[in-house]
Amino acid sequence: MEETQSTLYTWRAPHCRQHFDIARRVYDFSSGDLPFSVYRGYINDSYKDLVSIKVSEPTSDHQNFLTEIELLSNLRQANIVSLISYCCDGSDKIIVHEYTPHGTLYDHLLNPNNGNPPLSWKQRLQICIGVARGLEFLHAANHSTVHSDIKSKIILVNKNLVAKLSNFGFSKLISTSLSETDNHVTTAGADNSVGYEDPDYVYLQNNGLTVKSDVYCFGAVLFQVLCAKPVFELCESRVEVQNISNSSARRCVEDGTLGQIIDPCLKGEIAANSLKAYVDVACNCLNDREDERPTLADVAKRLELTLLLQECTEVDIPFSPSWLRSIPWPVEESESPAESQDFIILCL
Repeated sequence: MEETQSTLYTWRAPHCRQHFDIARRVYDFSSGDLPFSVYRGYINDSYKDLVSIKVSEPTSDHQNFLTEIELLSNLRQANIVSLISYCCDGSDKIIVHEYTPHGTLYDHLLNPNNGNPPLSWKQRLQICIGVARGLEFLHAANHSTVHSDIKSKIILVNKNLVAKLSNFGFSKLISTSLSETDNHVTTAGADNSVGYEDPDYVYLQNNGLTVKSDVYCFGAVLFQVLCAKPVFELCESRVEVQNISNSSARRCVEDGTLGQIIDPCLKGEIAANSLKAYVDVACNCLNDREDERPTLADVAKRLELTLLLQECTEVDIPFSPSWLRSIPWPVEESESPAESQDFIILCL
């Protein structure tokens, strides 16, 4: 997104114990679905210490702000944005986190005027793997957390094109005392954008969102990464005859017309076996019922396989079936594991 100049000023944040200057606005969602602006700034009077500064609207929810601070203070992982400091003083709610100069994944996919070249297929896969690893960490048993607001607009990209999850205001910690079958949380304030809603939660009226709700949202992101289109055009679900219909993207997969909606920038770049593996992952994430969706750990491994398939094709190295032994893959009841592996090799 094109940068716009903003007034230079210094903020003395009592809770930050640091000074930082807001130099220029990087991207602004204050008038959209995310009520905050993000600026590029620096601390310690040095441009060597660049940071991103998230300034929430005065009317934004105070509890969501505190939730984000609490989670970012305790979650440290390569694909989760690192908290540097914060300020909460009356209506002023400011978060200072690591510098992410390349904006959001949404900008790269749907904002051609942001000055960044189109992402290659391998770059997109690496970003998706990073997001999956970040979510896998969130869902880990010792601090199981539902992000509940996964979308391309909250996936930040640093200078090395490493994905960074952000916007944890709607996230909820699942109590470790809950059983595996009763790990729902209520997130009434979550921004359920069209196309990202978990149909098992919205239409089947489950008690709340779960980690599998994040899986569904990530499936929507995967199709957006492939097609570079708004998610509501790809993954909107509707109730039809008391059943949840497949998303429009999944219907394109089923009727063989997916090629018509793939990002033109990727035409001729994606290896057929890599595309097949990727689409399988995305479709499994978008299963209507949460118990039929994979875990994020499984998704991350399968996306790594997708990247490996692409790289093998580019350097003309035959793919070995033995590489699939550690990769979780859905197996039909009528198939043995060996038959399933042969099926994957033949169809990719």
